[in-house]
Amino acid sequence: MKDVLKAVVVAGLFAVPFLTLYVENDYFFPFITGKNFWFRIIVDVTFAAWVILALYESKYRPRISGITWSFGILLIIMFFANLFGVHPQSSFWSNFERMDGYVSLVHTFLYMLVLGSVLQTKQMWDRLLKTSLTVAFLVALYGLAQFGGLVEGSSRIDSRLGNASYMAVYMLFHIFVAFWLFVETKNIPLKVTYALLVTMFGFVLLETGTRGTAIGLAVGVTVMAAYIGLFGQQFKQYRKYAIGALALIVVLAGALVMNRDSEFVQSRTGLMRIANISLNDIEIRSIIWGSAWEGVKERPLLGYGQSNFNYVFNANYDPRLYAQEQWFDRSHNIIMDWLTTGGFLGLIAYLSIFAWCGWYLFLRPLLNKDDESFNVLERGVLLGILAGYFTHNFVVFDNIVSYIFFAIILGLITYRVGSTPKSLADFKVDNVVVTQFAAPIVIVLLVASIWHFHRPGMIAAGEIINGFRAADPDERLDAMERAAAQNSFANQEIAEQISQQAISVVRNPSLSEATKQRYAAAAEEQLKNLIESKPGDARVHVFAGSYYRSIGDNFKAKEQMDLARQFSPKKQSIIIQQGFIALALGNTDDAAAYLKEAFLLDENNLEAREYYAVSLIYQNKIAEVRQLMETEDIKMSFANSDFLVSTANQFNQTDLVTELFEYRIYSEEGNARYHWNDDPQNWATLAFLYYQQDRNEEAVRVLSEAEVKLTSFAPTATCLIESIESGGDPQVDCQ
Repeated sequence: MKDVLKAVVVAGLFAVPFLTLYVENDYFFPFITGKNFWFRIIVDVTFAAWVILALYESKYRPRISGITWSFGILLIIMFFANLFGVHPQSSFWSNFERMDGYVSLVHTFLYMLVLGSVLQTKQMWDRLLKTSLTVAFLVALYGLAQFGGLVEGSSRIDSRLGNASYMAVYMLFHIFVAFWLFVETKNIPLKVTYALLVTMFGFVLLETGTRGTAIGLAVGVTVMAAYIGLFGQQFKQYRKYAIGALALIVVLAGALVMNRDSEFVQSRTGLMRIANISLNDIEIRSIIWGSAWEGVKERPLLGYGQSNFNYVFNANYDPRLYAQEQWFDRSHNIIMDWLTTGGFLGLIAYLSIFAWCGWYLFLRPLLNKDDESFNVLERGVLLGILAGYFTHNFVVFDNIVSYIFFAIILGLITYRVGSTPKSLADFKVDNVVVTQFAAPIVIVLLVASIWHFHRPGMIAAGEIINGFRAADPDERLDAMERAAAQNSFANQEIAEQISQQAISVVRNPSLSEATKQRYAAAAEEQLKNLIESKPGDARVHVFAGSYYRSIGDNFKAKEQMDLARQFSPKKQSIIIQQGFIALALGNTDDAAAYLKEAFLLDENNLEAREYYAVSLIYQNKIAEVRQLMETEDIKMSFANSDFLVSTANQFNQTDLVTELFEYRIYSEEGNARYHWNDDPQNWATLAFLYYQQDRNEEAVRVLSEAEVKLTSFAPTATCLIESIESGGDPQVDCQ
C-alpha cells in the first residue's frame, strides 16, 4: 500500500511538467483550460495520496520553512480578500480565459508543499529538473519549427502555450534550470548539453518578443553572475564563467542597441520589439498603474479580491487609454496586482515569500558561515531565477506555467532548508485507522471534489467547442445551453457566446422565425442572469447594450449603456455608444452632447473627434466640423472615414464631401499612407461631385489625370469625359 501511494505521489509530481505540451483542442481556450484542469486534478490526486502516505510514514510529513508559512498566510489573507471582495465567484474560480483565482493559488501551494516534503534526495530533484528540461527542449523545438515556418504560428513564438509572454517566462525558468544542472554535474558532455540548451532557450525567449522577460533574463543572469563573482572564491573556474557572462550581457545589449535599426534586427519581430525598448513603452502601463492606485486607496487593507481588477480599471478609467485594450483584467505589474487583489496585507504576504528566499539564499549564509543548505553556485542560480522572474512580473502577470515553476523553485528551497516539526513527526497513527477510516474518507473527498468542482467546467469547455463546430444553428444552441446548464465558473463567457450567436442568427433571413425566437430568448435569459450575478460590472452592461442595439431594441440598449456609464464614467467607448443610441432614437442634441463629451475627455482621440463631427453634421453645424479639422493628421483621418463622408453626403453637404475627396486624391502624405489615388472610385467620385456642382472643367481635369495614372480605369474615364463634354449624363452613358 505504501509503495503504491508513493508511486502515485511521485508520478503526479513528475507528470505536472508534461502539461506544458498538452493542448486540449476540444476545450474552449485550448491552450489554457486543458492545462489548468489537469493540473488541478493531478495535484488533487497527488495531494490525497500524499496525505494517506504521510499518515503511514512520518518521514513524508510536511517539511516546513519560512516560505511555507508565508505562502500559507497569503492563502488565509486571500481567502478573506476574495470572500469580502467585489465578486467572490470570479475571485475563487476565475474564468476560462485566465483560469487563475484562488483555486489556482491553493493548488500551487499544495504542489509546492508535496514537492518539498516527498522529494528528499538530490537524485530525485535532479530527475525532476531533467524531466522538465527535456519537456522544455521539446517545447522549444516546436517553437523553432514555428520560427522556421514549418508549423503554423504567429510572428512571435508561442509554441504549445498559445501566448508569447507565457512561452517567454517558461523559457526563462528553464534557462536557469539548465544553469542549475550545469553546476550540479561534473560530466563534461552533460555540461556542454546544458550550455547548448541555455543558448537554444535564450534564442527562443528573444524570439517571443516579450520585452519584460528579456529584461528579466538580463537581470537574472546579472544577479547570478555577480553573486558567484563576489562569493565564489572556492569556485575559480565558475568565477571566470560569471565574469564572462557579465561581459557577454554588456556586449550583446550594446550590439543590439547599436544595430537596432539594421535590417537584420528590424526584420525579426522578436529582436525588433526588444531592440526598440524605451521609457515610452511603460507610459501606458504607468497610466494603468495609476488607475490601479486610485482603487487601492479605496480598499487598502484587503483589496477587491482576485480576478476583480476590471472593477478597479473601469471605475478609474483614464481617458488617455482610448486606443488601448478596453477591458484590462490585470494591471500588468506584480505589485499593483497584489495591491488591488489583496490590499497591503496580500502584498506583504506575497513579498514575504521572496523575503524568506532572500534570507535562506543570501543573508543567512552571510551571518552563518556554517550554513551548507546550498553552495555558492546553487545560491547564485536560485537568486538569479527569482530576480529574473520578479522582473518579468513587473510588467507581465502570472499564469499556470509560471505558477508551476515558481512552485518547483520554492519546493526545491524548502526541501533544503525546511524541516518537519517534532510534534508532527512524532505523531502516531495506527495503520488500521489509516486503512479503514482516513484513507476511505480522503478518497471519497477526492472523487467528490473532482466530480463537483472540476467536471462541470470540463464539460462546459467541451460543449462550447461542440457549439462552435455544429453546422446547424439549433444544434449549436443546444450545445451552448448544455454548457450553461453545468453552472460552471464560465457562465459569463457562455452568455457572451450565446449573445453573439443570437445577433447573427436574428439577422439571418434564411433561418426560421422559430430558430430566431429561440436564440433571442436564450440570449435574453443568459444576459439577465449575468447582469444579476455580476452587479456593478460595466463590461456586462456594455455587452448587453451592444446586443440590444444590434437587434434594434434601442430603448433597452440605452438602459444598459446608461448603467455601464455609471460604473465607468470616463470610458469614451461607452459614451460613444450612448451617442449612437441617441442618434438612433432621433435625439440629435443628446447625441451631440455625448459625442462632444467623449471627444473632450482626450482631444487626441481621432475616432471620438470623427464621431463628434458626425453629430455636428446631423445638426447642420458644418463650420464647427471644419474647426475640428485643425491639422493634416486630423484632416487625413476625416478623409479616410467612410462613415463621416457618407453622413455628410446623406445630409447633402456637398462642399465638405468634395473637400474630403480632394484630400484623398491630392494629399501626398495621405496617399502615401492609404494609397487613395490608386483607387479609381475616388477619382470617379470626385469628378462626379464636381459635375454635380456644374464644375465640369474640374471634373474633366480629374478624369484626364486618372486616364494617365490608372490604365485599367482609362476606358471608363474616357467615356465619362466624352459624356460630360457632350452635355450628356455620365451616370447613364457610361454604365
